[in-house]
Amino acid sequence: MDQAADAYPAWVRGLLTELAEQAGAADPASLARQLHLLYDGAGLSARMDHDPGAAVAARAAATALIDAALGAVDASR
Repeated sequence: MDQAADAYPAWVRGLLTELAEQAGAADPASLARQLHLLYDGAGLSARMDHDPGAAVAARAAATALIDAALGAVDASR
């Protein structure tokens, strides 16, 4: 059980890194780390604070991080 719990964060980080690479991020590892922190924080906020709006806020933050990492200039979202 401990092994699975330890492997999960590495799997999530690896998945996010792979997706960032596919999207064309200049620094996929950095974007993956930022998104992973956001993912963990949003999940924790939803559970601990009973905040159903955490997902909406996390999505907006993820969009900003991704746009910045991909050099997006269209901020009209």
